[in-house]
Amino acid sequence: MNILQIKLKGGLCNKLFCLFSACDIAIKKNIKILEPVFGWKKEILFSDIYDIEIFNNKMKEFNNGEDIMIPFNEKKKYKIIKNTINLWNYSVEIISKQRKNNQINKNCMMIAVLNSLKLNNFNTNICKTFEEIENKNALHIRIESDWVPYSRSKNKRKKNNEIYLINCYRLISMYIHKFKDNVFFTTGQNQLNIQKKFSEQKINSEFLFNENLEYEINAAINFEICSKAKIFIGLSRSTFSNLISLKRCINGVNNSYIYNLNNELILRTDRGLHCDPEKSVKNIVEII
Repeated sequence: MNILQIKLKGGLCNKLFCLFSACDIAIKKNIKILEPVFGWKKEILFSDIYDIEIFNNKMKEFNNGEDIMIPFNEKKKYKIIKNTINLWNYSVEIISKQRKNNQINKNCMMIAVLNSLKLNNFNTNICKTFEEIENKNALHIRIESDWVPYSRSKNKRKKNNEIYLINCYRLISMYIHKFKDNVFFTTGQNQLNIQKKFSEQKINSEFLFNENLEYEINAAINFEICSKAKIFIGLSRSTFSNLISLKRCINGVNNSYIYNLNNELILRTDRGLHCDPEKSVKNIVEII
């Protein structure tokens, strides 16, 4: 039997968009996917982050009752066919149509896969150490070293009221003006420095970043925590923030905000679909 080998690109959530595409292609072609490689600093497998058995069981609804993903350690049983379709471009084409119509089909692969992803037991237990996250606010701060040059290049073409790279003190001030509550925050670097800045403003904050875990395992655990928080604040230019906002809507929690417009925290109305900040707070998106 043939199985499809795919290559995922980018950070965790860009890889997930590629996985949405791969699942869509696999179902249409009636072929299974070889468990893909994840990892930012070193290679890990899908199952190092997520529960592959639960994923397959939930995806059976869309795949004629069959598993869609073959564990990597079983690959010798199959003939490997390398994927030749650009998975990122495939996903861009789909999401562009969704943005144009302000509609997301409830059976699309973006929602199907998000609903099927569950952290494996090891990562779930780490996630559970943050008790009562449902009663806390969560904040995604995008200031990592890879974001700085990207944001500076985009700043040259941005609209006057959009913010690509935010000053931490400014963001904390915006947060205090709106909420004042203690907060869980997520960012890929300089967590202790940010925690100190919160403390200076009399805000208790907590974060999760385990140096012993691969970067994308940390990201996936943070994703889950933010998805469950009482309120989530991120930026519309981040696939990480956008997919968290969508996952929250799928779970019936719609109170997600952006910080990258007008120097204020604004409630999203787009279910995480739009990257344009103005559209993310003005366009009403339906899941149909």
